[in-house]
Amino acid sequence: MSKKLLILAVAAASVLSSAAQQKNDAKSSFEEFRKGLMDNYNSFRDGILADYAKFLDGVWVEYNGFRGQERDNTPKPQTPPVAAPEPADTPRPVVNVVPAEPVAPEMPQPATPAKADFPFSYHGIEMHIPSVDIRLMERASTPSDFAAQWRALDANPDAEKLVKNLQALAKNHKFNDYLTYDLATAFATARFPGVSPSSRTSLVHYIMTHMGYDARLGANSGGQALLMLPCKQMVYGHMYLMFDNEKYYVFADPAANLSTTDTRISTCQLPKAASSAAKLDLRLQPIDIPFKAKPFTISYGGIEIKGETNELLMPILYRYPQMPISDYAQSELMPELRASVVEQLRSQLSGKERREAVDQLLQFVQSGFEYATDGENHGFEKPYFFEETLYYDKCDCEDRVIFYTYLLWNVLGVENHLIAYPGHESASVSVESSAKGDAYSYGGKTFYISDPTYIGAKTGMCMPNYRTTSPEIDHIYK
Repeated sequence: MSKKLLILAVAAASVLSSAAQQKNDAKSSFEEFRKGLMDNYNSFRDGILADYAKFLDGVWVEYNGFRGQERDNTPKPQTPPVAAPEPADTPRPVVNVVPAEPVAPEMPQPATPAKADFPFSYHGIEMHIPSVDIRLMERASTPSDFAAQWRALDANPDAEKLVKNLQALAKNHKFNDYLTYDLATAFATARFPGVSPSSRTSLVHYIMTHMGYDARLGANSGGQALLMLPCKQMVYGHMYLMFDNEKYYVFADPAANLSTTDTRISTCQLPKAASSAAKLDLRLQPIDIPFKAKPFTISYGGIEIKGETNELLMPILYRYPQMPISDYAQSELMPELRASVVEQLRSQLSGKERREAVDQLLQFVQSGFEYATDGENHGFEKPYFFEETLYYDKCDCEDRVIFYTYLLWNVLGVENHLIAYPGHESASVSVESSAKGDAYSYGGKTFYISDPTYIGAKTGMCMPNYRTTSPEIDHIYK
């Protein structure tokens, strides 16, 4: 190497080294800055908690609660339509509403379980937590009652132990934010069965705020305590209040007797910084609970899948807050079960031409499951997670499409959309451009309607009632 080139190389290395050092220094400075912000926030948050009893004992303001929003109140068909023999050829437009890309959940490490002293039931599963010596008012119903109960808990070191023990228990079972709230509610119900629902709600409020969540305590006109929690997802069918342009969804003790017409809720005024605490994330990832096998076998058209789902999981999910369909698609509860189903289907569909495999999978989902609306099956709107579709003997359109679109992507690698019509969920797939049928263009590709509730239909056949309706995209597998 010439002397001139050597000098240039050394200079370049020096510049790169200096740039790398500056980058590390900048990263270190940013991390220190972020830590300083968090330390300042935590100090201020601790100050809010220290003064919380004063806020509870202060002026309460009455708000008008908003009735829960319905995801879609268009009636679903009582029976699924049966397709005519030939598909239509006319392409149809689509509304370009694109959700966030699905992200694989990060798996937390399990915590070491604490010594168990107090057993309680969580949806039929026995839980254990160290006993604590705390007491609640027999009947709390006024702001001064809630403030007095907060002060009593704050003065008792066992209240802090309870919060930490419940948090460790939730982490040990890999519960998300909502299931952590649900666990705290189950504990309060079991530990204090003789007190009023409002007293228990006040305890759950104390627990959630000390876990770092933005939880607000309120009361309706009858003095029944209510908990108001902001969520990262829309929650359908839940009454909510608006604080600083944020929805706070109303939750109550399971034993609370709430009037469906009472929408007036009073709550105390908190500093604006209180809203910087954590919102509840309702998306689900695999949880760690005991396993009770519920076998299933589903077969149609030369395809069959077998396996076992967890019967103990189903009560936990039964009244789960209703989210947007995309959040069901992005949740996962039993990865080993899913992997088994994917492998079984992949082996049975291997070697087939792409569109033939799509159609065979489509007709397997169409006819392998019995159809029933949620109203008929459960008496209320209940979209299924993938695992629930393998547990219940009947399902409707959104359940089928959540199941089907997952399999299209994971079994066949077919890019697809989960789409919504008024009163109906369907799917579309990107297959060869020479195909014919009901389709639309999106992102430079053609997507053909592939409906798992249109019995006997092949890909490219849209239900006649929706051929002139533009659907919206709920979720994209890509």
